[in-house]
Amino acid sequence: MKKNVSILSIGDELLNGFTIDTNSSWLAKEISKYDFLDVKNNLTVKDNYEEIYSSLDYLLSKNNRFIFITGGLGPTHDDITKNALMNYFDSELICDLKYMKSLEKRYPIISRELIKNQSQILAVSNIIPNSKGTAIGMALKHDGTDLFILPGVPAEMKNMYHEHVSKKFIDPFFKKKIKYITILTAGIYETKLYEILRDLIYENKENFRVSFLPSYSGVRIRLMSNNNTPLDGFKNLIIKKIDDYIFGFNDDTLEQVISKDLISNGKKIAIAESCTGGYISKKITDIPNSSNYFIGSVVAYSNLVKEEILKVNKKTLVEKGAVSSEVALQMALGVMNKFKSNIGIATTGISGPSGGTKEKPVGLIYIAIASKNCQVVKKFNLIPDREKHRRIATQVCLNMLRLFLKK
Repeated sequence: MKKNVSILSIGDELLNGFTIDTNSSWLAKEISKYDFLDVKNNLTVKDNYEEIYSSLDYLLSKNNRFIFITGGLGPTHDDITKNALMNYFDSELICDLKYMKSLEKRYPIISRELIKNQSQILAVSNIIPNSKGTAIGMALKHDGTDLFILPGVPAEMKNMYHEHVSKKFIDPFFKKKIKYITILTAGIYETKLYEILRDLIYENKENFRVSFLPSYSGVRIRLMSNNNTPLDGFKNLIIKKIDDYIFGFNDDTLEQVISKDLISNGKKIAIAESCTGGYISKKITDIPNSSNYFIGSVVAYSNLVKEEILKVNKKTLVEKGAVSSEVALQMALGVMNKFKSNIGIATTGISGPSGGTKEKPVGLIYIAIASKNCQVVKKFNLIPDREKHRRIATQVCLNMLRLFLKK
């Protein structure tokens, strides 16, 4: 029998638009990994005593096995969660001396008053240590419901969940089960994917649900079982249909996949970016140990840099223009030679909002990838919005590199 789980996020900033609540979605995703746990409620309230009280009344009336509460545990005047819970559960606050000593050791310059504040828990609760920050967490049981009170800082909350909550309260009693698989695609539109998979989806609709989730980074295909039918067989049927467009599964990223491919192939890359302004290099270096395959990059925004650093031919720049297939290829070859890499990558385009013409409108971009034995240049007309254009161009370039490495 499924057990209910609820999430309560506390904080003015979550409701006034200044902070996006990523904690609740992350917690819901973690809980969804367990076979007999089901998130039934996800509430967000302000730093307001009455709103917190009424939310607790509601959630505790819903036969929840677990309630997760995040936010409002800091030392400032607007962090009222601890006091609200103290009043609600009619409990005094006590100082956990062991935790206080650990904070004093980790943060010697913080005042003793603040250290003491951050070391206090409800007398009816047990400590959930915070090794990534100061705010102490709490676990308490009320009428058969376990409540976990965690900081609102995502990195702290996630660490406390993994290190303490899941290990002690969830994993020993609930088994994980694969409830869904997400297939990650790039280089193909949602409508085309559906056209390819339509018959397969219809033939299997009794057992499986299929959702298409498009974004700037590609289209995710979410597979879910209707009746506990194993997903692997259906997944493999889909892979056979669209294998060329699939770059990974679930939480994979293009840059992670490329990292593995570059390391396994023993290849090193260098990048020359114009309109993308270094964003491709940023994505590549987001991956730990990227120095194993990434030598460096040049943001060649001006023609001067294209000429003097990348050795792009001046005549080509004048006759073809900076945004052209010829210049893109010369940039890729130039950065490859400059850094003595195995592969050179280049982008040149018009992200806007100005700079476009009838012949070369805003959104136009050329992406080139070159090695000693192979050269590829492609033209794209992407969304004529500066931010979206640069983000999409980066993903398109990374996917081109993924395919290039397969050759």
